[in-house]
Amino acid sequence: MPSCRKRPGFAGAGGGRILRAPSQSFETLPPVSRATSPSSAATPPGLSSPRAWGSLLLACLLPWLLVLGLHLLSQRSTPVEAPEVMQLEQGRLVNQGGLAPPSLPPQAALNRQLPLLMGRQESRQPLWLLLPFDVASQPDTAWTLRIVHRRHLLVYLDGQLLAQTTPPDSVDQRSAALKLGSHTLSVNVPPSWLGMGRHELQLRLGAAETPAIGSVHLGPAAAVAELDRNSDFLTALRGATALGALVVGLFLVGVWLAHREALAYALAGAHLLLLALLLSPYLLQHQPLPSPWWRMLLDVADVGAKALLLATVVRLAQPHDAWAMRVAGTYAVVGALVDGSAAALDLPWNDFSHVWPWWALGSRLAILGLATVLALRALARQPRFDRLATATLVGLSLCIWAYVSFFALLAPRLANVVDINVVAHAAWVLWMGSLLYRHFVLSARRERALRQEAAQALSERTLELQASFAALQASEHQRLAVAERERLLQEMHDGLGSQLMTAKMNAQTGLLSSSEMATALDGCIQEMRLTVDTLSVADGDLGLLLASVRHRAEPGLRAAGLTLAWQVAEAPCLPALEGSGGRELVRIVQEALNNVLHHAHATRVTLKSEATADGRHIVVSLIDNGRGLPEGQPPKGGRGTRNMQQRAQRLGARVTWHSPAGGRAHGPGGPGTEARIELPVGRKPNV
Repeated sequence: MPSCRKRPGFAGAGGGRILRAPSQSFETLPPVSRATSPSSAATPPGLSSPRAWGSLLLACLLPWLLVLGLHLLSQRSTPVEAPEVMQLEQGRLVNQGGLAPPSLPPQAALNRQLPLLMGRQESRQPLWLLLPFDVASQPDTAWTLRIVHRRHLLVYLDGQLLAQTTPPDSVDQRSAALKLGSHTLSVNVPPSWLGMGRHELQLRLGAAETPAIGSVHLGPAAAVAELDRNSDFLTALRGATALGALVVGLFLVGVWLAHREALAYALAGAHLLLLALLLSPYLLQHQPLPSPWWRMLLDVADVGAKALLLATVVRLAQPHDAWAMRVAGTYAVVGALVDGSAAALDLPWNDFSHVWPWWALGSRLAILGLATVLALRALARQPRFDRLATATLVGLSLCIWAYVSFFALLAPRLANVVDINVVAHAAWVLWMGSLLYRHFVLSARRERALRQEAAQALSERTLELQASFAALQASEHQRLAVAERERLLQEMHDGLGSQLMTAKMNAQTGLLSSSEMATALDGCIQEMRLTVDTLSVADGDLGLLLASVRHRAEPGLRAAGLTLAWQVAEAPCLPALEGSGGRELVRIVQEALNNVLHHAHATRVTLKSEATADGRHIVVSLIDNGRGLPEGQPPKGGRGTRNMQQRAQRLGARVTWHSPAGGRAHGPGGPGTEARIELPVGRKPNV
C-alpha cells in the first residue's frame, strides 16, 4: 500500500529531530486505523483469512437482503391492505385529439391494463385513457383521487374537468423528467360528483412522452392518505439527499481546490453533485430547461454519475488501477455522446425494438458491476470496516438499480415497484460525509499531536538556548572583567605608575627637595583621584566627566600660568561614554591639555562643548591662544597623538586639530590651536 505523502517539516530540539506534518489525502485516510508494521503491510490477509471470506460473504448478501426488505416495505401500500380504496386497473385507450373528452369510445378503442407503458409511436400523439368504475352508494365525505403519472394530464370525471397538471394549452409539451421517475397527483372529489351508479374517469395524456400512468386509486381521503405514506417518505428522503449531496459535494470540490494532489476529493464531490442533479426532477414542479435539453442533461448526468462512482471506488480501493480509471473515462465520453444523442432524438427507454435501450441498461450494468467487483477485490485484499462499507454500498447501488430497471422497464407487469434508487444515493452521501468527517477529525488530532510535540521540542530547545545564553553571558562577563582589569592595569602603569617611578628615580638621585617631592607625590595622588572619578561615572554623563577633569587639572594649569575657561553646555548622556568610554574621553582631554601645557606657550585654554547643526554629534573643543600649529598643518603623528586617535577610535569618535576661526582669534602668543573631539550621540563604543 502506498505511503502517505508528506509536507516539508521543521527542525526541532532533542538532537536535531525533524517534525513532519503528513498531508493526508481522502483516499489514504480510512475511518479505522491501519496496520503500520512493515510485515503487516507487505502480507495482507487475502482470501486465506476467514475474516476475508466472512467480509466478502456479508458484502455480497447484505445488498440483496436490503433490496428485498425495501421491496416488501414498498408493497405495504397496495390496495389489498385498504379494501375501501378502489384501484382502477382496466381501461380503454382512445387515439383522439382535442381537449374535450370523447362522448363515446370509438370502435378502435383498445383495452389496456395499468400500469400503462406505451411504445414509441403511441407516445407521439395525444391519447385518452377511459377508466370506468362503479359506486355502490353516494359517499358522505369527499374522496381523494390519487394518480401516479409520468406525463402531463388533464383529468375529467364524467365529462367535467376535475384537475390538471399543466395548463391545457401546454399539455402536449414534452416533460423531460427521468424515465424511472414519476409524480403523484392527489385531488379531492366532491361527494356530489360520486352518485350511486357507474362513472368514468377520463385522462387526457399529453404527447411526446413515453411512460404514461403508473396507478390510479380512488377512495376515502383517510384511506388514500395511507397510500401516500411511503411516497411522502420518499419525497422527503429525495429532498434531504439532494440537499446533502449538494452540500457535501461542494465541500469536497472546495477541499480539492485547496489540495489539488488529492484527486479523490474532486471525483467524490462531482459524483455527489451529479446525484443532486439527478434527484431534481422529483423535486421541481417544472423543468428548468426546454426539451430536449433537460432530458439530455439528465441522461448525460446519469452517465457521468456512474463513471464517477467507478472512479471514486478505484481511488478508494488502493492500489489504484489505471486501466479501471481509463474505463471510467472512456465510458463517460462515449456514454455522454450516445445517450445525449438518444435523448435529443427522444428515443424511449422501454422500446427494446431499438438498440439504444439495450446499450443504456447494459453499459450502466457493466459499470456498476465493475465498481462492485473492484470494491470486493479491495475488501478481499485487506478486510476492514471502511472497505466492507464501501463494497456494501456499491453493491447496494447495483442491486437497487437492477431491481428498479428490471421491474419498471423490462418486466413492468411482474411487480408494482417504486423507484428506490434514492436509498442507495442517500447511503452513499452519508458514507462520503462520514469519511470526510473522519478525515478532518483525524487530521485535527494529528495536527494537535504535532503542535504538542512541537511545543515540547520548542520548550526543550528554549531551555538549551537559555543554558547556552547563560554560559555565554557568564563567559562574556568574565571576558569584560579581564579586559577591564587589563585596562586598569595599563592606566595605572602608564599614568600613576609612570609618575611614581619618575618620583622614585628623582628621589634616589637626590635632585628633589622635600617640597618638590611633595609636589610630585601630590601629582600622583591627583592622577589616582582622576582615575577613580572617571570610573565612578558609568552612565555617559559628559558634563560630569569634564567637570572631574576641570576639578583635578585646574590647580596644575593655574600653577603653570594657564587660565582654564569653562564653556560646557548641557548634553544628553552619550552611549559612547558608558562604562569605560568615559575614561577614554578623559585621557584624550588630559593628553590635549598636556600638549597645551608643554608645547603651545599659551596663557589661556578654553574647554567647551556644543552640538552639531544636525544633532548627530557633540563636539568637545580645547582652544588655546598659543603659537598655533607649525605652518598651519595638523600635529605630526607622535606617540601622544597616536594614543588620542586610538582612544577616539574605540569611542567611535574623531579627533581633529586646526587654528580656531581661521586664525582670526590671535592671542598674545599667536593664532592658537583648537583640538576637536566629535562624539556620536547614538552610537555605542566599539570596545
